[in-house]
Amino acid sequence: MEFRSTLLVAALLAASFGTTQAHAGITPRAPHPNLLPSCGEGDPNPPIQDVVRLRPARTLGTTPEEIHAKFANVVEANFTHGSPSQIMSRLSDKELAGIARVYKQSNAGRPPKLLDIMASRLSAKDLVRVAGTFGVSDVSAAVQRSASPSVAMLYTSRVAAGEVKIPTTIMPMSGPAPTRYMTLEEIYLEFRTAPVGSLGPGAALSETVIYAGGNLIAAWGVGSAIGTGIATLIQDNDPDAWDAIGGTTAGVVERVQNAANDISNTSGTQRGVAEHSADGMFNYPVSNSFNFYGDWDVSDDMGNDMGMGCFN
Repeated sequence: MEFRSTLLVAALLAASFGTTQAHAGITPRAPHPNLLPSCGEGDPNPPIQDVVRLRPARTLGTTPEEIHAKFANVVEANFTHGSPSQIMSRLSDKELAGIARVYKQSNAGRPPKLLDIMASRLSAKDLVRVAGTFGVSDVSAAVQRSASPSVAMLYTSRVAAGEVKIPTTIMPMSGPAPTRYMTLEEIYLEFRTAPVGSLGPGAALSETVIYAGGNLIAAWGVGSAIGTGIATLIQDNDPDAWDAIGGTTAGVVERVQNAANDISNTSGTQRGVAEHSADGMFNYPVSNSFNFYGDWDVSDDMGNDMGMGCFN
């Protein structure tokens, strides 16, 4: 979603944004002072290169098993502290199906708390849509437990009228996955339900590229898998960006891979320039958002540079 069309949305989300970031243990960022005379020439105080910048380690866990198991908690928190109706309005059927599949895998054996959150805060129309991906029986049970009587009545009548549609389920991504952290799809879906990423697929994809460049190349030891995996996400979720970036698999993979490598190989203000360039592949959705540091400061260096007026 382009900047001009998101100004009103940004205003509506601003109130929930601070609460969401606070839940993640992050204090909302204030504008940074102009400490450097120019951009891209090194940083006298280079940032500590945290391996996990998306969320604090205490939230994500420390092992692959803990991290994947806690993905359900991450999505629950995003829907609890954000605006579920706004999140739902921006999710495609394929993205919602992906969230349903990954959530069920992560939440195996536990009560589906996310469905109760949705039932208590979504409209009957949205809940019918959720039923198409999470399953009618599970959503109906959550509606009976947690929805208001009026929403429950309308939801039941819509289900009885055959309004539940089953979208084409997105298949699990092929190829390698991070050995210590989240899969690319999990990263994308988390950003997609967060304040900045929920503005549109391009914003979430931009944050995924920036996060991958800053964190996953070192873990994977190769950038080609990142380029291939994120190219698949782009093709599935943002066809317009696919055409703008390259239009062919080889072209998109190369540009994404190069962008991630540029981020990985730089630091400070130079990394900020690389992050801004990566954001440019998607027409600068994070740069033009109400928070150019990104969700959980994923584009922190770009935010620093923008605070200094580097890209004005």
